[in-house]
Amino acid sequence: MTTTVALVSDLHANSTVALCPPVVNRDDGGTYRASAAQRWIWRQWLPYWEEVAKRREKAGGPLVVILNGELADDNYHGKFQLVDVNPKTQMATAIRALEPMLAILRPEDHIYITRGTEAHSGRSAWMDDAIGADLGAVSPSEGVHSYWHLRLNVEGVRFDVAHHPPLGPGRVPWTRQLYATRMASMAYFDALQAGEKPPDLYVRGHYHVPSDSYDSYPVRALALPSWQLTTAFGHRIGGGRPYPIGGAIVTCDRGKYEVVKRYATWAAGGYESVPTGRDEA
Repeated sequence: MTTTVALVSDLHANSTVALCPPVVNRDDGGTYRASAAQRWIWRQWLPYWEEVAKRREKAGGPLVVILNGELADDNYHGKFQLVDVNPKTQMATAIRALEPMLAILRPEDHIYITRGTEAHSGRSAWMDDAIGADLGAVSPSEGVHSYWHLRLNVEGVRFDVAHHPPLGPGRVPWTRQLYATRMASMAYFDALQAGEKPPDLYVRGHYHVPSDSYDSYPVRALALPSWQLTTAFGHRIGGGRPYPIGGAIVTCDRGKYEVVKRYATWAAGGYESVPTGRDEA
């Protein structure tokens, strides 16, 4: 039976520059309305899940959803770019943002959640786990609804999924280009040294930099993009142009797989013109 796998990472719901439902109801009765950039992200989010539903319908089998950490954001480093500082509202915002996913699920489908960074998801990434409990995500042990490291066999296709990669992408194009290739080589040789079969797909997030090793090694490494545009921290380190956002869809059947990436890029816009003070009429 052909199974469809949806892969998304780093949602950062509750960040003012990330995935957000059109309206957030705060605990004190007030409301927050998504910015123009957030409404654009939402317009990419809805078609992603529509495409997941279509591909799963065509495949005919169940759907596996993997939410790869940092589903909500309670940024430890600074609170200025948060919609709300109340953890209850932060979680509710993430769950509300995931409603398009929940709407396409059937009884035979499964949700898996990995844990993200403590600076965003709380100590021991408790918020990712709590959201998993609310969503009914697969439980690796009693009372736990998330994984630090998920190794999953889907129709004979071996997935190795975690939020944190073993290395960074670098900040210049000539190192970013080989980011996934370096991860693929590490995953391949690590498995051989351990006497194990290498994974078919090695999936990581965290850095928001999409990358794909394709067939450079027997392991294919995917670095997933986020659903967040450039933050104040991103601007501080010189990352003014946002990375693409989006997710991947994998179709698995009898040990074979096909990857489709649905990514979108926020337009940087043109250059501002200096007012001349002359009458243009």
